[in-house]
Amino acid sequence: MNRIPVMIVEDDLRASYVLESTINQHSDFYVVAACESIVEAELKAEAFEPELIMVDISLPDGNGIDLIKSLKQHGRHASFIMTTAERETATIETAIQLGVMDYLVKPIRMSRVLQALDDYLDFKKRLTKTQKIDQQDIDALFRKSVIADHTRKTPKGIDENTLEKLNQYLHTINDESFTAEEIGDAIHLSRITARRYLEYLEAQGQVSMTLDYKTGGRPKQRYTKTI
Repeated sequence: MNRIPVMIVEDDLRASYVLESTINQHSDFYVVAACESIVEAELKAEAFEPELIMVDISLPDGNGIDLIKSLKQHGRHASFIMTTAERETATIETAIQLGVMDYLVKPIRMSRVLQALDDYLDFKKRLTKTQKIDQQDIDALFRKSVIADHTRKTPKGIDENTLEKLNQYLHTINDESFTAEEIGDAIHLSRITARRYLEYLEAQGQVSMTLDYKTGGRPKQRYTKTI
């Protein structure tokens, strides 16, 4: 399968960078364009034809919901994921009615972005694997049923033994910050794998992530323990 082109519509440059770096880490997706306004998004959607668009609701020249409506009216065959601090039920209901694939509340965790991408990929595979699907697959597409693995204590992609090894190492660290690369070197994981585990711990509230802009180049993600 070819990598899926993604467009980001986000006027917060830090949030846009986190989204772009996270999406580009995924082997099945890549960022084809990043926009800061509705006008720019409409132009780049036509030029780059992204398959998936990450849309913030609050934009300097309008509302992300209106952008989605406009792109649909102009025949843009893209799927959408909302990225916003907006939690009003009316807004969420409107997003659902528009067929938005997912709704990510800020501050957005990288692990949640990767989960949204995996969910979209699973949705796409289910639709393309055959011309007809059964009721169970239809229910899964509409998220009416979730088959849980009650034997697992951690989500898919997070190995319990590796997580325990990471936690044991973190107990040896005092208050200093660290990067995914440093963690990977310490417990023999790739940087990408180490980051996935750190994002899981961030989602659990065990570590926090900040961007270090004093690197002389692209910002670096640094983590600190919270408990």
